[in-house]
Amino acid sequence: MAQSPSSPSSPSSPSSPSRAWPGRPNAARERTPRTPPTPGTALLGPLPPLRRWRDYLCLALAAVGMWASFPDVDWWFLLVPSLALLVSVIDRVGAWRATWYTSLFALAFWLAHIEWVRVATGGWLPWVALSMTQVLALAAWGWTVSVARVWRWTRTVWGQALVLGVTWVGIEQLRSRVPFGGFAWANISYAQVDAPLGHLAPWGGEVLVSFLAVVAAVLLRRSVSLAPAHEGDHWWGRPAALVTALAVLVLPLAVSLPTSQEAGSMSVGVVQGNVEIPGDRTFSVPNKVTGNHARVTHELAASGRHVDLVVWGENSADLDPRTHPETAALVSEAVDEVDAPTLIGFVEYGESTRTNWVGLWYPGGTAPDATLYGKQHPVPFGEYIPWRQFISSLASQTAQVSVDMVAVDNPGLLEVRLRDGRTVPLAVGICFEVAYEPLISEGVRMGGQIIVIPTNNYHFRYSAESTQQAQMLRFRAMEFSRSGVQASTNGVSMIVRPDGSVVSATQKQVADHLVADVPLRTSLTPAARLADFPAWCAIVATLLMGIGSTGALLALRSARGRAGAERRHS
Repeated sequence: MAQSPSSPSSPSSPSSPSRAWPGRPNAARERTPRTPPTPGTALLGPLPPLRRWRDYLCLALAAVGMWASFPDVDWWFLLVPSLALLVSVIDRVGAWRATWYTSLFALAFWLAHIEWVRVATGGWLPWVALSMTQVLALAAWGWTVSVARVWRWTRTVWGQALVLGVTWVGIEQLRSRVPFGGFAWANISYAQVDAPLGHLAPWGGEVLVSFLAVVAAVLLRRSVSLAPAHEGDHWWGRPAALVTALAVLVLPLAVSLPTSQEAGSMSVGVVQGNVEIPGDRTFSVPNKVTGNHARVTHELAASGRHVDLVVWGENSADLDPRTHPETAALVSEAVDEVDAPTLIGFVEYGESTRTNWVGLWYPGGTAPDATLYGKQHPVPFGEYIPWRQFISSLASQTAQVSVDMVAVDNPGLLEVRLRDGRTVPLAVGICFEVAYEPLISEGVRMGGQIIVIPTNNYHFRYSAESTQQAQMLRFRAMEFSRSGVQASTNGVSMIVRPDGSVVSATQKQVADHLVADVPLRTSLTPAARLADFPAWCAIVATLLMGIGSTGALLALRSARGRAGAERRHS
């Protein structure tokens, strides 16, 4: 329940121990209640300079640690300590300062994490603008967890762990959906693919893994805190928090990740034809990229390795083979020589729009199969410009996307007919779509026995974008217990097992091919069955907590203000 207006441990009071951490025994005898300042009168507040700079240093270390937990550094073990450091800074200050601190942390992390946006666009505006949308999301989390301290139960160890865990997931899932379909990058669960927590992916997907990572961070922070414990905490509270945190982080190792065959196996070949730098110049030469992929496919055929299915990258046919006979001839000759159905990617241009397709090309054919998969989730500002007329007046970079890509309303599923007579359903997504859990889970629930992600990463060159994307594929493989394939035009391409382990991978900016036998599976994990129900539960809970706590805090401060005015006039 919310505290009474006269309570000295109210989070709105400057003398309140909850503004430090979150209360201590006999605090009422030590401090005399006084009228609080008006909410938001100072953004930074009256903290000593040394304390402020110490907080800034902790925020910087937390941002660097979280950045390093993702590729290309990939030090996953830094994630939970980094979150614990962030929590230790924001849970000792008021709501405005917590929001400010969280924004600084988010800005430092996001600018470093998606630096590849600058590489791809050649300008700073799209990079900063996209980063700022994510900063706003995390700032909302900082505000929510701070004002939630208006409720006494949220200041206990377990209450804080629950609130911070649920609201982090809620904000994470919300920003993955809005605006413009969201930006589902840097989900902290992805950084746990090599950690014990990753073993829980089949049981609750992104929601469960992210939630437990934050819970462990809060418990770790509370167990090593030098600040006084909350009133009512026992002497064994900190040891219990530490033991629980270690249990959360270690015990998932006991959960096995299946890799067995349920529908046989399939030999998959991945062709990475490469797009020489500068990529725009390479794509400007008709059939250059198609020829690169055809050449590597001929090399795959010459190796003598048996393959059931070959996968090329997104836009690997740089011209639509249905309308360009030279492109069709290059693809047809390569497919005939490798003698296996081949998944290729191409773009169809209309009068004012374009559509991104992938389709199967069978030996002996002269065009892709009539059944295609079209990209459902084009990237805003990368593949189309929302509010083009308005945005174009603000940024000249919109000219780089001269033709908007349209979304295709179709499920992420294709069926491939193998030479041995089998028909294998493929759960398919194109490029960034691997980041969108509902999209991939739909294909799996519809029968997909393997996840296939054709992608085109030439814009990003040697940056971490393609390895971050490959990390998401590994998480999807673990989450849905499916083998996974990422086929990139220029790297990184990768084949993974259902437990997320990497069978084989290429380097960036090279021409190469991969071949591996992978198990096909049909059973559905709990994460696949639940779909995005847990995500929406977390989103709703976060909105209720944020709105309800803000309302309760404002009401509390208003009541305290009236009480103070009455005392002054009495």
